[in-house]
Parts: sequence; structure tokens; C-alpha cells
Amino acid sequence: MKYAKKVVLLHKNNLISMRPFRIILLFIWSLFVAPLQALPHFSIADSSILAAIADTIIPGAVLCVIDNQEIVYLQAYGNRRIYPEQEPMTTNTIFDLASVSKPLGAGTAMLLLCAEEKANVNHLVHQYIPNYHEDVLIRHLMTHYSGLPAYMNANRLDSIFASRNIPHHQYPDHMIDTIARCKRPSGVGEKYRYSCLNFISLQRVVESIVQTDINTYLRSTLYANLGINMGWLPDSTLLPCIAPTECQLDDCLHGIVHDPLARVMMNGISGNAGIFATAEDVAKWAIWFMQLSPETREQGCYAGLWTDTIVTPIGHQQRSRHTGYTGTSVTIMPESGKAVILLTNRVHPKDQHSLADLRRKLNEWLIH
Repeated sequence: MKYAKKVVLLHKNNLISMRPFRIILLFIWSLFVAPLQALPHFSIADSSILAAIADTIIPGAVLCVIDNQEIVYLQAYGNRRIYPEQEPMTTNTIFDLASVSKPLGAGTAMLLLCAEEKANVNHLVHQYIPNYHEDVLIRHLMTHYSGLPAYMNANRLDSIFASRNIPHHQYPDHMIDTIARCKRPSGVGEKYRYSCLNFISLQRVVESIVQTDINTYLRSTLYANLGINMGWLPDSTLLPCIAPTECQLDDCLHGIVHDPLARVMMNGISGNAGIFATAEDVAKWAIWFMQLSPETREQGCYAGLWTDTIVTPIGHQQRSRHTGYTGTSVTIMPESGKAVILLTNRVHPKDQHSLADLRRKLNEWLIH
């Protein structure tokens, strides 16, 4: 597969001094780098990402663009680490996908099981998880209409479980039991409330069907078929390629999931977060998703992607997307065969900035 592949490095990033040089940096980009683009309209995306780096919103990024169900552009910018030393970003950098793990992990697993007629999103969850809320369907988990709370305090739960002498390897089972017994702020189907607890529950549903952990299941089936090394708990040999996330105390999280529930309560394998992947891995998954029939995507609740219909220059089109807290996002337009994957570690070295503006610009760019 041939596509434009480049690396743009900001070798002298400095959190204090970058902002004054933003104009100079973009001017140099326009003179020497932009003319080299295989497809000139990518310069809009390039300049938006470089501006975010210059404003110290992100240390670096990898952008992957799909057109006609093929990767046409793969580019790295800036650095993947800026503390305690700098490391340049590369296109093979592995990122903590955060909540993008929801559709790529538990959501995908459920979509596969529905396609194989081993599950149905209209099944009650308590058929798979004993003592679970009796009125919740699998569909409610995937669309965030279960009524469950948005999140739970991992440190507080850790203290409670420790006080009960619960072994750490049993935390996931007790986490599921806690979700099954928790008080819900609203009734099922009454209100959309985005909740990590939905996909932790969905993970347990999947595991009860396949009779193994979700990491083993997906790595040995779909991920292997797609030829991607995507999944939870990355091997320590991959650390040199992994982008670190937030620095806590004297060290940065590196190859360890950033999300507290996934890290503390679920031992790293969690339906809500914890997948590590490259932009190219995510792109291969996105192409697979686009190649599914509309009926398969719909019966699997679009793998948990936020799906709507938008107006584009060529008419109304379906759009499916998701974002992740660490600075990741995927937007897919199956009918036109287009997708944009943006992977950053915006929480490195500190969790201080929002990517809302950059994501908005890239989504508008994709649509037009």
C-alpha cells in the first residue's frame, strides 16, 4: 500500500519559548515543507496540527487520512515525549487510545458476536451478568442509555476493596458487582449519559460469551486477521515506541493505561479504555469497519461509535466517530470511504489543554 508518508519534527520544542516562534515556524513550513505534499489540501490539516504544537496544546501527533477506503496520508509531527527528555514523534508511535478503546475493543467484539448470531443487542444484560440491573439491554450499554453513573472514583474503590482484603487480581469481578448494585441517576432509556461503566459492563458480557478475556479474544481473531498488533497490556519490548502520557510524581505513565478505572480497578484490560495502537492500526480497523454492510454496522450499534447524519457538499452522509481523553480521535464516513485518525498524547507531560478546537477543524476539513 503506497501513500504519502512524512515526518515533521520540532527538534527544539520548549514549553515556555514555543509560542513566540509560532509565526516563524508556520512560515518555514509554508516555504519548505508544504510544497512537498503529495496532495496539497493536506496542508490545512498540517498547519492546524503544527499550530497546536506551537501553542503547546500537544507535544506532537500522528495523522492518518483514509480516502476511498485506502490510507492516502500518514504523517508524524513534533515529539512523542518532551519530559524529562525529548523524543521525536514517528509514524509507528504507539498511543494509549483512552476511550477510543470503547468502539475498537468491546464495541467491536459485540458487533462481531452479533454478526455471528452469538449475541443480540436486544438481549438483557442480566442474562450474562448475574444480579445486574434487570431492565438494561446490551443496546443500552452501547448507546449510553442504561441510566448508569458516568464514572466511579477509582482511588475510593481501591481503598474500600483493600480494606476488605480483596486481592488485586479479583478487583475486576468486584468492580462488575459494584456496577451491578449501584444506584442509577436515571431510569433506563430516559437520558443519554456517557458512561465508562457501560463499556466495562459490555466487556463482561463479551467475556461471558467467548469464555476468555477480551484481549485474548480480539488479538487472536479480528486483530490477527487485520495484521495489527493492537490491544491491551502492550509488551514491554514495545516501550521505546510508546508515547508516554501524564507525569505523576517523579515519573510518567508509559505503556500503562492512563484511565484510573482501567489501571487501578480492571488491571489494565478494560472495556472503557486501555487499548494501545498506532495510527496505522486504527486505520486498518476503520477500513474494516467501512467495508461491513450497513446492516451489520447497525445491528452491532456501530460498535459504540457516535453515529449521526450530516450535510456535506455531496449530500447527506453518515458519520461515525469517537474521541479519547488522552488526545485521540477517529472519524469515519463509510459512504464516501473517508476517515481521519488523529492520535496525540495531549496529557503529556501534564493534563492541561483541550483538543476541541483542533478536532473541530479536522472534522470540518474532512467533510469538505
